[in-house]
Amino acid sequence: MRLPGPPREPSTEVRHGARALILSATGDPRAPYRDGVALHGMLPGSRLLTLRGANQHGLYGTYGNACVDDAVNAYLADGRLPEADLTCTKA
Repeated sequence: MRLPGPPREPSTEVRHGARALILSATGDPRAPYRDGVALHGMLPGSRLLTLRGANQHGLYGTYGNACVDDAVNAYLADGRLPEADLTCTKA
């Protein structure tokens, strides 16, 4: 759905080397997993944290998966990404 009128603020520019931690659930009903994988592919400096078997959009701090929460907490604490992409499984 597109909102009427011009955007209220300028677009946010994200550089391709952004060191982002991308969370994506394989069964996310709002943001399909393939979109998370595609975003990760567009940001070579990123890491993908996959939660397999979860059919939910909100993951960090709400889903209750220690693997996800621990990985995000570590990233937020020091800004360092995991050495490689991570996969967690639904508990």
